[in-house]
Amino acid sequence: MRTLTFIGRVIAAGSLALGLGMVAMAQGGGNAYPSKPIRLVVPYPPGGATDVAARMLSPRLQEELGQTVLVENRPGAGGNIAMINVAQSAPDGYTLAVTLTGMLSINPVIYKKAGFQASDFVPVARVSLAPLLLVVPEKSPYKNVQELLAAGKKAGKGGLPYGSAGAGGLSHLASEAFNANANGNFTHVPYKGGAPLVQALMANEVTWGLLGTGDVRSFIQSGKLKAIGQLRNGRSELWPDVPTLTEQGVPGGVDFDVWFGVVAPAKTPAPVVKLLGEKIAKITAEPAFRKRLNDLGGVAPATGNTPEAFAEVLKRELAILPKAAKEAGLQLD
Repeated sequence: MRTLTFIGRVIAAGSLALGLGMVAMAQGGGNAYPSKPIRLVVPYPPGGATDVAARMLSPRLQEELGQTVLVENRPGAGGNIAMINVAQSAPDGYTLAVTLTGMLSINPVIYKKAGFQASDFVPVARVSLAPLLLVVPEKSPYKNVQELLAAGKKAGKGGLPYGSAGAGGLSHLASEAFNANANGNFTHVPYKGGAPLVQALMANEVTWGLLGTGDVRSFIQSGKLKAIGQLRNGRSELWPDVPTLTEQGVPGGVDFDVWFGVVAPAKTPAPVVKLLGEKIAKITAEPAFRKRLNDLGGVAPATGNTPEAFAEVLKRELAILPKAAKEAGLQLD
């Protein structure tokens, strides 16, 4: 037993030394990490929010690392094709995924053969956040979350209809978590994306819905929709006048931003993950980067954008969303 423990320590020490050597040689100009182009794999087609985050990051990361950083779109199977590709790539820091909330926590649960688990990846850093807002139609009588909850309970069996951007997506599962934590009484109506849900809200087809800032910002600013709550720990800089659900008496556990972040294959050397995390944190703290995110309806992660902080976000997400997906009975081929 002592011999096995000793061997394990030697292996661990060797792995750490190798990772440190890769980074140290790179910083000294040697033939080590990064010594060749790095792939940022995006699980969706060009033009979407995840792709935009990757393409904002890649040129600055390329400057910081002194090596080419290529964005590669691999759409298909709800993002699973790209994530499998990255999970099966060598854990050397040259193949990374730019992914988002729910990919690692929801997909492995709702797809029969997702082909990956959250444990197949190590978090590096988040790139941007898009606050999730609880929105109601322009002429809704509900001014806050407590009034909405009271109306749902008063409606009796079946409750009031709420909309999501799709069955099994974040807006659906976060809504169900909200319902459960607040003892709400609402019936789910799925739509095929954020834009159709926005139209349904403006047509008063549903009572409320959860949507990311990018989907609803212009409609709220024009007065066509009202935001009565945001699902995050503290108020977003984009919505300083919109109270959080926690502020309005909804129990904890329902605080989600739609995050976009970088993950690497499991067993990527810790020093390489640390270097990448530090570079991304530096980039996302830059005023020009933050302003561009704000213009697009997003915010940069707060200070402390480290692999460890990202891991805590994933840990909380994994404690809530898979359970919500199972309880909703979601299953896709």
